[in-house]
Amino acid sequence: MLIAVLSVFGRALRDSGSYLWALSALLGHGLRRGLRPWRTLPAVGREVVKRQILFTGVEALPFTGLLAVLTGAAVAAQASVLSGNAGRELVGLLIVTALVRELGPLLVSFIVIGRSGAAIAAELAGMRVRREVDMLIAMGIDVFDYLILPRLIGVASALVGLTLAFLAMSLIAGWLILALVSANALALDDYAMMIAGQLSVRDAVMVAAKTVVAGLLIAAIACHEGFTAASSATDIPRATTRAVVRSLAAAFLWCTLISGLMYAI
Repeated sequence: MLIAVLSVFGRALRDSGSYLWALSALLGHGLRRGLRPWRTLPAVGREVVKRQILFTGVEALPFTGLLAVLTGAAVAAQASVLSGNAGRELVGLLIVTALVRELGPLLVSFIVIGRSGAAIAAELAGMRVRREVDMLIAMGIDVFDYLILPRLIGVASALVGLTLAFLAMSLIAGWLILALVSANALALDDYAMMIAGQLSVRDAVMVAAKTVVAGLLIAAIACHEGFTAASSATDIPRATTRAVVRSLAAAFLWCTLISGLMYAI
């Protein structure tokens, strides 16, 4: 019994290590290739980057805006109730902590995973099943520069932009709710000063870490899972499901780790 348990645990540990190694290799190669000057990226690759940003960032703005307004309103209402008569500083601290430091980057990551991560995994898995990847290689096309690198750049860039848009819209929604529910309504400039007073360079570092790295992780996992699809069409939904589940776990773990490190320092 003990040997069976240890065997299962060992296989799980081995598989996890192999997966993390493959993902690290993909990200490392992507960072090395991505740090080249923009003009050295093939023209078709630059076009894929633009289309990826359009799909992941611009087309996701309406739903992101709706979620931002609802989240900002809920957080501001709760902050107003919980702070009581403690003053504006506590209201600002609660709003900044909930929206800027925690919920904003995480919720936007979930949106990107549901829309773009799943789409990337399904697209690449379909190309693998239909042997399109093999045909690209046979034609001498660099598959990494054409399929993977543009998605790494596009998803990471779009996630940063979406998060900034989410934070702006959620904070504005919070001000509107405070103006409605608070006994002492704040002018917009007073509200902006209250929020700015709670922000610091550490918050900018935290948001940057939670968006850039999370975007790279989401794209890398989606690409990796898409390329692991075999020759059967049934591998496409399986690869998509694995990409979504593992991206959600990676984004949540990464955001939790960054929060823990920032609060511990």
